[in-house]
Amino acid sequence: PQGKPPARKVGNRRFRMARGITVDSGAADNVMPRRLVIGKWNRGKIRPSEESRAGVHYVAANNGRIRNEGEVNFKFNTSSGDMKSMCFQVAEINKALAAVSALVDSNHRVVFDKDMKTGADISFIIDKKTNLSTKMRRERNVWVIDAWIDEEEPGMDFARPE
Repeated sequence: PQGKPPARKVGNRRFRMARGITVDSGAADNVMPRRLVIGKWNRGKIRPSEESRAGVHYVAANNGRIRNEGEVNFKFNTSSGDMKSMCFQVAEINKALAAVSALVDSNHRVVFDKDMKTGADISFIIDKKTNLSTKMRRERNVWVIDAWIDEEEPGMDFARPE
């Protein structure tokens, strides 16, 4: 799709998350699919979280229950090249979700905006402590943080090199 910047390379290979991280005002937690943590991405170890120990389940659009499997600190690079780390709950969902409530509770301001003259999306997230800004882009009326993951071990089986 148009509007997606190319993956950057610095040193080791860098891979763009195909769907990025969806910024979701309806999500209760930052939640990420298990497949982005283990297997081909191998981004860290899932550890028990307060929610997983309490037996928390998420409710899907079809009213199905999705078990919380724990949490992981997930490191990624933004389109501006800044390294970010977010704590995600892990569950069998379709894509990574960044909860607006979790961002606000961790001292961030989330701004959804559009330049009315040009029609360009100018949405962003700002860390109020560091004043660093992370750009979001609007795709199919959903806001997405483009995220890149650095290859950590040579020879790993990555699906989307760019």
